[in-house]
Amino acid sequence: MQDELDIQPSSNAASWLTIAVLALCMVVIEFITPVPIALRGSIPLVIAFTTLSAVAYYYRTVRRCEEFAEMCVSLSQVLLYSAIGIILSYLVARANNPLWDSTLQRWDVALGFDWMAAMRLVDKSPLAVGIINVAYHSLIPQVIVVVCALGFQRRIFELRAVMLAAMLCGSVCIVISAFMPAVAYGVHLGIRPGDFQNVFPSAGFIKMPDFETLRSGTIHELDIVKMQGLITFPSYHSGLSVVTFWGFWAARQNWLRILGMTLAALTVVSTPIIGGHYLVDVIAGGVIAVACIAIARRAICLNPSFSLLKSSPSRHSHAAFGR
Repeated sequence: MQDELDIQPSSNAASWLTIAVLALCMVVIEFITPVPIALRGSIPLVIAFTTLSAVAYYYRTVRRCEEFAEMCVSLSQVLLYSAIGIILSYLVARANNPLWDSTLQRWDVALGFDWMAAMRLVDKSPLAVGIINVAYHSLIPQVIVVVCALGFQRRIFELRAVMLAAMLCGSVCIVISAFMPAVAYGVHLGIRPGDFQNVFPSAGFIKMPDFETLRSGTIHELDIVKMQGLITFPSYHSGLSVVTFWGFWAARQNWLRILGMTLAALTVVSTPIIGGHYLVDVIAGGVIAVACIAIARRAICLNPSFSLLKSSPSRHSHAAFGR
């Protein structure tokens, strides 16, 4: 017997609106303070997005299979939002506001968190380092698994809520990062390879070349293929992990719930270690994610009256909730 969430009407209108607003912000910033964006890296993205949209249209109008169509729509949203979001995070980083690392470190100390002690503890176990390293880099595959699991289980309401919550969380993190930029623990404390035997907070260092050229205004071109995640506070890695944690919980199979939620929880744990994030980064990202999940569960019930969204692949199909 299907529960209330399975039959509750919903649509992708709020998700597409979120993407449209972000795209508009990107265009406005580019118009005010332009920086060249390489189009060559967008070709695979355009091909993938077009293919997913075409497949979604086919399975929604020709060979009706609403759950598979919805999976394709969600994956196309992941691609489009990821591209727009990472470009926007680069553009706002050029604001060159004062770094907040010293303040974030003080907040961690006030919470009783000693990052160096945590690193030394984890460093004692190569197995623990290997597990959290895999967990940290598994976030995007987790999102894909959640999309497929919820889609095949016909849990369209939860799938749409997960997608919108992920986008809202990322959007909030991007905005806050413009006013509270930081470089993460490893860079702030001057950690070097070899300071620990088994672990190294590599993620915090990978972004630094782009981060520094953005803040100094010397970056020559934005290339989506080479872009790295720039956001330290709040941690989107933590926020997105909380969203996927909820997505796995919404799945029906207990084995998938247990494995998925465990991996998502380990990803949150790995964020200060492999990502070099401050504990307050992780907490802030998680709090934002919980709020965005609550908002998304209501916002996906938006039923636009204008025909453009109603005729788009994101429109609500009653057939998906009548099975």
